[in-house]
Amino acid sequence: MVSRDTKLQIGLVSVVLVLSMLSQFVVPLGRLSSLAFFAGTYFLIFGGVHLYLALVGDGETIPVAARWRFVGLAAMIAVGFVLQETVGQTTVGGVTVVQLVGAVFAVTLVFYLVYEVRAGYLASRQ
Repeated sequence: MVSRDTKLQIGLVSVVLVLSMLSQFVVPLGRLSSLAFFAGTYFLIFGGVHLYLALVGDGETIPVAARWRFVGLAAMIAVGFVLQETVGQTTVGGVTVVQLVGAVFAVTLVFYLVYEVRAGYLASRQ
């Protein structure tokens, strides 16, 4: 039997694909709006189902707290992408924004993975 998560993910990806195809014919996108659209579709595809299921409190297969953590990670990546593409070559203290965002991504990803592994381990011991 197909899980609720999978059904929602298939539906959401289908809607995002249709909207992205139609958007080319309906609204001509400029550079900034294209970046925002890409970041929004990225967030919807990867974090949309988790956001919806976290809002309704569905922790059937994944705990609600883990869903919120993943939504935060997906949102951070989407915002970081927009930052890299808009002000990425700006220098802050001798370091470009692209380098700063990359370092923040790397550190955040490592902490996220360690935290999830630890949370899964502690949940399995109960």
